Amino acid sequence: MSVKLNTKYCKSWEEYKAQHPEIDAKQAEAMAPKMQSYEDMMFEFVIYLLL
Repeated sequence: MSVKLNTKYCKSWEEYKAQHPEIDAKQAEAMAPKMQSYEDMMFEFVIYLLL
């Protein structure tokens, strides 16, 4: 799921990686699943607040 949020505190993995070009492929491979799970948790939390 890809949701574009206009905030400086919550960034998608793609936005974070674009802002930090020093991240190499090995680091990206380790970080991507964790960042994706954080994105999913944040989305679920926001939806929970709205319901």
